[in-house]
Amino acid sequence: MRLDIKHWQLLEAVARYGSLGRAADAIGVTQSALSHRLAEAERRLGSAIFERDGRKLKVTPAGQALLHTAQAVLPELARAEQDFERTAASASYLVRIGVAEYSAYHWVPGFLKSLPMSREKLQIDFVAAATREAEQTLLAGTTDLLISPAKIENPALISHPLMKDELVLITHPQHPLATKPFIEAEELIDQDYLTYSLDALPGFEYERFIRPAGIRLRHIQMVEMTDAIVEMIAVDLGVSILSRWALSRSLKQGLVVAIPVTEQRLPLTWYVVARKSDARYVAIQETKNALLRWFGSEA
Repeated sequence: MRLDIKHWQLLEAVARYGSLGRAADAIGVTQSALSHRLAEAERRLGSAIFERDGRKLKVTPAGQALLHTAQAVLPELARAEQDFERTAASASYLVRIGVAEYSAYHWVPGFLKSLPMSREKLQIDFVAAATREAEQTLLAGTTDLLISPAKIENPALISHPLMKDELVLITHPQHPLATKPFIEAEELIDQDYLTYSLDALPGFEYERFIRPAGIRLRHIQMVEMTDAIVEMIAVDLGVSILSRWALSRSLKQGLVVAIPVTEQRLPLTWYVVARKSDARYVAIQETKNALLRWFGSEA
């Protein structure tokens, strides 16, 4: 491109005012500087842009197409700058949240309404990848905050207790185990057991309930999404041990029922986890504190 933005501004101003003096005042440069700028533009293009018509400068026929372009483009550029200034004046911050292990988002509408910052100021995104790769998404910067049913031990991360929960057996409402006051591990041996992970996750049912009982489940099916597990249980295709809180909506709707695990139950603590290096980012800290307040009030 041979012309710079200053040449396009000159073209529009001279055509509008008809003289270098008035155009120079409008642009905010001296008449001498504008005269040199016009000579430079014509030299770059190899032809005259303006011609004398008495005391006024008139656009040449060849320069007319340039003028139409300048009149269309310059206002668009000015509007773009104004839009940028308005956006910068009310800067919007993005905070990305993930939920580890469970695809549980029934709490989101109420939480978003409770935020102290306006929706224009703070945008919240939810990252599905955190369900399976929780710690990695935080360390890689894919998420900024993680809601986790386990405390993550990593020197780069900090965990804050969020709420108390429990692991419960989830069954179809008409399942033979559905009316029991609680279940013991031996009662699961011949059940079609659905699990979202074959790993022995620390603090979960295999480590705290199944392995200590010395039993082996005979029918285990891997279903990676907890939503899919609930749908299968709702049509009596198996049972599973899951978070009572994560399934609260399905339990209220009566799609499935929850039975305590052992008479003593299996308590579970949820945490909100963040990077220590993000302590200086106000939006992330505000969102973390809002999560702590929201779940504290809900409890």
